[in-house]
Amino acid sequence: MKILIHRGAEEIGGNCIELESQGKIILLDLGAPLSGSLSGKNAMPPIKGLVDGSNPDLLGIVISHPHMDHYGLVGFAHPSIPVYIGEEADKLLRAAMCFGSFGAEFPITRHYRHRKPFEIGSFRITPYLADHSAFDAYSLLIEADGKTIFYSGDLRGHGWKSDVFEALLNSPPQNVDAMLLEGTTLGRDASETTATEAELVSRIAHSLTGTKGIVLASFAGQNIDRLITFYKAALSAKRTFVVDLYIAHLLKAIDRKSLPDPTISNLRVFLPKRMKSKIVRDKSFDLVAPFYPYRIYPEEIARRKADIVMTFRNSMMDDLVAADCLSGARVIYSLWPGYIERSSPNLHEWCSEHKVDFEIIHTSGHASKADLQHLVAAINPKTLIPIHTFAHNAYFDFGSPVKVIANGERFEV
Repeated sequence: MKILIHRGAEEIGGNCIELESQGKIILLDLGAPLSGSLSGKNAMPPIKGLVDGSNPDLLGIVISHPHMDHYGLVGFAHPSIPVYIGEEADKLLRAAMCFGSFGAEFPITRHYRHRKPFEIGSFRITPYLADHSAFDAYSLLIEADGKTIFYSGDLRGHGWKSDVFEALLNSPPQNVDAMLLEGTTLGRDASETTATEAELVSRIAHSLTGTKGIVLASFAGQNIDRLITFYKAALSAKRTFVVDLYIAHLLKAIDRKSLPDPTISNLRVFLPKRMKSKIVRDKSFDLVAPFYPYRIYPEEIARRKADIVMTFRNSMMDDLVAADCLSGARVIYSLWPGYIERSSPNLHEWCSEHKVDFEIIHTSGHASKADLQHLVAAINPKTLIPIHTFAHNAYFDFGSPVKVIANGERFEV
């Protein structure tokens, strides 16, 4: 089996790995790069038939999870190429299409399930549900030509699905010839600690009880783990949790019993002005209809601001200023801090202008170095290949032989 990393070997994000067996090819992820000058169709890797569908030996694209840097270029691939993805990840991406660019619908979609092997030509693939900030994320075990490759995808061991990470450590795949391991957090300050999502609940709840006004929860809308963290904290602090229509629609589309249902739970739903304008423009009133009885309006938000935790994005700034609900308010920022200064409008400046307290309460969606070491020790691969990282040298501390592959370099297992 041959490995060719088109992108991801020398950066974080944009993963695309080509595997070849008996002249047939599959791709693991087809992600948009997070940095560099190439974007959109111009960022497509040079794979025969990927864009024009002319290569019958290109059998499919297997998406590990619904983050743009892992699926973001699939829309430029030829529609005849099948896309394999987790069922709930597919639901989330389809639902998100109504609201902007963070969604996708694949013409030929085939779903896979946790630890249920499936075949694409001579490739036998076993998905392993992963603990990650992306919903319905997987690691992938690929077998062909008597060889075995384990692709970690993106994962961690400190989220709400930490049990699946522990299960992987306790029952790992055997005789792995090569392991493609993400290392997003490697190279960061070694003194940093990785808080669990459960620990974040306590910290957020403590912040809620010490805040006199509304609390605005700033996090990625598709980060369902972080949504649950804020929801649990709101319940603990006896505050009403308000989500915008986008998040309400995602929850309804996923339709998982373990998640709060905005049409039967104690959630309330807010329709920001920009979303309302888009719905009127698109005449997509059916998106709002299921949530009419649970809507919350600016007047109630202003009246009950001390009792509310509300999901927040910068596009809602004008709504909140117009509602006159920012007295005693606090923003809890729960994203990678590097995004703050890139925000437009600038979130720090807005908080300062409106006398809104600002606090960062966050934990990474990716594994710590210690958890990566535990995973490598459990799987014990014959070759360890860095991907999704800038810190290749850190892999030499993991106890397995390391092969650093450059983008575009072919490696035979």
